[in-house]
Amino acid sequence: MIRSFKLKALIALIFFVSLGSSQKRSRFYAKPTLAIMNFDSSGISEDVYNILYNKLWDDIDSIGVFIMVEQHQVYDVLEKYNYDRPECATRACAIEMGRLVGVKNVITGSFDSSGDSSSVKAELIMVKDDSTKFLSTGQHVGEIDGLIPHIQIAALQLSGMKPSDTLLIKAGLLTANVEENKLIKLLKSWFNKAIAFIFRKKVEEAEEIE
Repeated sequence: MIRSFKLKALIALIFFVSLGSSQKRSRFYAKPTLAIMNFDSSGISEDVYNILYNKLWDDIDSIGVFIMVEQHQVYDVLEKYNYDRPECATRACAIEMGRLVGVKNVITGSFDSSGDSSSVKAELIMVKDDSTKFLSTGQHVGEIDGLIPHIQIAALQLSGMKPSDTLLIKAGLLTANVEENKLIKLLKSWFNKAIAFIFRKKVEEAEEIE
Protein backbone atom coordinates (compact mmCIF):
# COMPACT_ATOMS: atom_id res chain seq x y z
CA MET A 1 0.00 0.00 0.00
CA ILE A 2 2.79 2.43 0.95
CA ARG A 3 4.77 1.43 -2.14
CA SER A 4 1.69 2.07 -4.34
CA PHE A 5 1.21 5.52 -2.75
CA LYS A 6 4.87 6.43 -3.33
CA LEU A 7 4.61 5.33 -6.95
CA LYS A 8 1.51 7.47 -7.51
CA ALA A 9 3.19 10.45 -5.81
CA LEU A 10 6.26 10.02 -8.03
CA ILE A 11 4.12 9.88 -11.19
CA ALA A 12 2.23 13.01 -10.09
CA LEU A 13 5.51 14.83 -9.42
CA ILE A 14 6.90 13.89 -12.85
CA PHE A 15 3.65 15.07 -14.47
CA PHE A 16 3.70 18.50 -12.81
CA VAL A 17 7.41 18.99 -13.51
CA SER A 18 6.96 18.11 -17.19
CA LEU A 19 3.87 20.34 -17.36
CA GLY A 20 5.82 23.26 -15.91
CA SER A 21 8.73 22.75 -18.29
CA SER A 22 6.40 22.52 -21.29
CA GLN A 23 4.73 25.78 -20.25
CA LYS A 24 8.15 27.42 -19.98
CA ARG A 25 9.06 26.14 -23.43
CA SER A 26 5.78 27.38 -24.91
CA ARG A 27 6.36 30.83 -23.40
CA PHE A 28 9.93 30.84 -24.68
CA TYR A 29 8.93 29.88 -28.22
CA ALA A 30 5.76 32.04 -28.30
CA LYS A 31 5.52 34.20 -31.38
CA PRO A 32 5.69 37.97 -30.82
CA THR A 33 2.51 39.95 -31.40
CA LEU A 34 2.27 42.43 -34.26
CA ALA A 35 -0.19 45.07 -35.37
CA ILE A 36 0.08 46.83 -38.74
CA MET A 37 -1.11 50.37 -38.19
CA ASN A 38 -2.57 52.77 -40.74
CA PHE A 39 -0.15 53.79 -43.46
CA ASP A 40 0.24 57.34 -44.67
CA SER A 41 -0.75 57.62 -48.33
CA SER A 42 -0.36 60.14 -51.11
CA GLY A 43 -1.55 60.08 -54.71
CA ILE A 44 -3.49 56.80 -54.47
CA SER A 45 -7.18 56.02 -54.16
CA GLU A 46 -8.74 54.35 -51.13
CA ASP A 47 -9.28 51.14 -53.13
CA VAL A 48 -5.62 50.96 -54.13
CA TYR A 49 -4.59 51.72 -50.55
CA ASN A 50 -6.72 48.83 -49.27
CA ILE A 51 -5.25 46.45 -51.86
CA LEU A 52 -1.66 47.34 -50.92
CA TYR A 53 -2.33 47.34 -47.16
CA ASN A 54 -4.19 44.01 -47.25
CA LYS A 55 -1.48 42.45 -49.43
CA LEU A 56 1.19 43.41 -46.88
CA TRP A 57 -0.95 42.14 -43.98
CA ASP A 58 -1.79 38.84 -45.68
CA ASP A 59 1.80 38.17 -46.76
CA ILE A 60 3.23 38.79 -43.27
CA ASP A 61 0.47 36.65 -41.77
CA SER A 62 1.21 33.78 -44.19
CA ILE A 63 4.94 33.90 -43.37
CA GLY A 64 3.94 33.00 -39.82
CA VAL A 65 6.61 34.74 -37.76
CA PHE A 66 4.13 36.85 -35.77
CA ILE A 67 0.79 36.56 -34.04
CA MET A 68 -1.17 39.10 -36.06
CA VAL A 69 -3.57 41.51 -34.37
CA GLU A 70 -6.25 42.63 -36.81
CA GLN A 71 -7.09 46.29 -37.23
CA HIS A 72 -10.63 45.97 -35.92
CA GLN A 73 -9.20 44.42 -32.74
CA VAL A 74 -6.88 47.42 -32.39
CA TYR A 75 -9.84 49.79 -32.79
CA ASP A 76 -11.90 47.85 -30.23
CA VAL A 77 -9.18 48.31 -27.62
CA LEU A 78 -8.62 51.98 -28.50
CA GLU A 79 -12.35 52.61 -28.19
CA LYS A 80 -12.28 51.32 -24.63
CA TYR A 81 -9.55 53.85 -23.83
CA ASN A 82 -11.50 56.61 -25.62
CA TYR A 83 -8.49 57.12 -27.90
CA ASP A 84 -9.41 59.94 -30.27
CA ARG A 85 -6.79 59.45 -33.02
CA PRO A 86 -7.23 55.88 -34.35
CA GLU A 87 -6.62 57.01 -37.93
CA CYS A 88 -3.31 58.68 -37.09
CA ALA A 89 -0.53 57.28 -39.29
CA THR A 90 2.57 58.79 -37.71
CA ARG A 91 5.34 56.78 -36.04
CA ALA A 92 4.57 58.31 -32.64
CA CYS A 93 0.88 57.38 -32.92
CA ALA A 94 1.76 53.81 -33.94
CA ILE A 95 3.94 53.36 -30.86
CA GLU A 96 1.33 54.96 -28.58
CA MET A 97 -1.44 52.75 -29.95
CA GLY A 98 0.81 49.70 -29.73
CA ARG A 99 1.30 50.32 -26.02
CA LEU A 100 -2.42 50.77 -25.43
CA VAL A 101 -3.25 47.58 -27.33
CA GLY A 102 -0.42 45.67 -25.67
CA VAL A 103 1.42 44.36 -28.75
CA LYS A 104 5.18 43.89 -28.86
CA ASN A 105 5.66 45.18 -32.40
CA VAL A 106 3.96 47.60 -34.75
CA ILE A 107 4.47 48.32 -38.42
CA THR A 108 3.91 51.76 -39.88
CA GLY A 109 4.84 53.33 -43.19
CA SER A 110 3.56 54.92 -46.35
CA PHE A 111 2.27 54.25 -49.87
CA ASP A 112 2.97 57.04 -52.35
CA SER A 113 2.34 57.60 -56.02
CA SER A 114 3.41 60.52 -58.17
CA GLY A 115 3.28 60.52 -61.96
CA ASP A 116 4.40 57.11 -63.14
CA SER A 117 6.37 56.37 -59.94
CA SER A 118 5.04 54.62 -56.85
CA SER A 119 6.75 53.61 -53.63
CA VAL A 120 6.32 51.79 -50.35
CA LYS A 121 8.16 52.42 -47.10
CA ALA A 122 7.61 50.36 -43.97
CA GLU A 123 9.34 49.85 -40.65
CA LEU A 124 8.84 47.37 -37.87
CA ILE A 125 9.09 49.06 -34.48
CA MET A 126 9.61 47.32 -31.16
CA VAL A 127 7.11 49.07 -28.90
CA LYS A 128 9.03 48.45 -25.68
CA ASP A 129 11.98 50.70 -26.56
CA ASP A 130 10.69 52.61 -29.63
CA SER A 131 13.46 51.12 -31.77
CA THR A 132 13.29 50.18 -35.44
CA LYS A 133 14.06 46.49 -35.92
CA PHE A 134 13.50 46.19 -39.67
CA LEU A 135 13.10 48.73 -42.46
CA SER A 136 12.01 48.16 -46.04
CA THR A 137 11.69 50.55 -48.97
CA GLY A 138 10.70 49.89 -52.55
CA GLN A 139 10.04 51.99 -55.65
CA HIS A 140 8.51 51.15 -59.01
CA VAL A 141 8.25 53.11 -62.23
CA GLY A 142 5.19 52.17 -64.25
CA GLU A 143 1.69 50.94 -63.40
CA ILE A 144 1.07 50.87 -59.67
CA ASP A 145 0.36 47.12 -59.70
CA GLY A 146 4.11 46.77 -60.32
CA LEU A 147 4.51 47.76 -56.66
CA ILE A 148 3.12 44.37 -55.54
CA PRO A 149 6.52 42.55 -55.74
CA HIS A 150 7.95 45.31 -53.52
CA ILE A 151 5.13 44.68 -51.03
CA GLN A 152 6.07 40.98 -51.04
CA ILE A 153 9.71 41.88 -50.45
CA ALA A 154 8.70 44.23 -47.61
CA ALA A 155 6.69 41.45 -45.96
CA LEU A 156 9.72 39.16 -45.99
CA GLN A 157 12.19 41.82 -44.82
CA LEU A 158 9.89 42.98 -42.02
CA SER A 159 9.66 39.34 -40.93
CA GLY A 160 13.45 39.13 -40.78
CA MET A 161 13.70 37.01 -43.92
CA LYS A 162 15.62 37.41 -47.17
CA PRO A 163 13.68 37.63 -50.46
CA SER A 164 14.53 35.15 -53.19
CA ASP A 165 16.46 36.13 -56.31
CA THR A 166 13.34 35.31 -58.35
CA LEU A 167 11.32 37.87 -56.40
CA LEU A 168 14.10 40.46 -56.64
CA ILE A 169 14.20 39.95 -60.41
CA LYS A 170 10.40 40.34 -60.56
CA ALA A 171 10.72 43.63 -58.69
CA GLY A 172 13.46 44.79 -61.06
CA LEU A 173 16.06 44.83 -58.31
CA LEU A 174 18.20 42.08 -59.80
CA THR A 175 19.06 41.18 -63.37
CA ALA A 176 18.04 37.82 -64.77
CA ASN A 177 21.69 37.10 -65.57
CA VAL A 178 22.31 36.33 -61.91
CA GLU A 179 19.61 33.66 -61.95
CA GLU A 180 20.90 32.28 -65.25
CA ASN A 181 24.45 32.11 -63.89
CA LYS A 182 23.21 30.17 -60.87
CA LEU A 183 21.47 27.68 -63.16
CA ILE A 184 24.60 27.29 -65.29
CA LYS A 185 26.72 26.69 -62.18
CA LEU A 186 24.22 24.10 -60.94
CA LEU A 187 24.21 22.29 -64.30
CA LYS A 188 28.01 22.32 -64.39
CA SER A 189 28.12 20.89 -60.88
CA TRP A 190 25.75 18.08 -61.83
CA PHE A 191 27.74 17.41 -65.02
CA ASN A 192 31.05 17.23 -63.13
CA LYS A 193 29.53 14.87 -60.57
CA ALA A 194 28.21 12.65 -63.37
CA ILE A 195 31.63 12.57 -65.08
CA ALA A 196 33.31 11.74 -61.76
CA PHE A 197 30.82 8.94 -61.13
CA ILE A 198 31.35 7.43 -64.61
CA PHE A 199 35.13 7.66 -64.16
CA ARG A 200 34.97 5.85 -60.80
CA LYS A 201 32.81 3.11 -62.29
CA LYS A 202 35.28 2.56 -65.13
CA VAL A 203 38.16 2.37 -62.66
CA GLU A 204 36.27 -0.18 -60.55
CA GLU A 205 35.46 -2.27 -63.65
CA ALA A 206 39.11 -2.20 -64.77
CA GLU A 207 40.24 -3.34 -61.32
CA GLU A 208 37.75 -6.22 -61.39
CA ILE A 209 39.05 -7.40 -64.80
CA GLU A 210 42.60 -7.42 -63.53
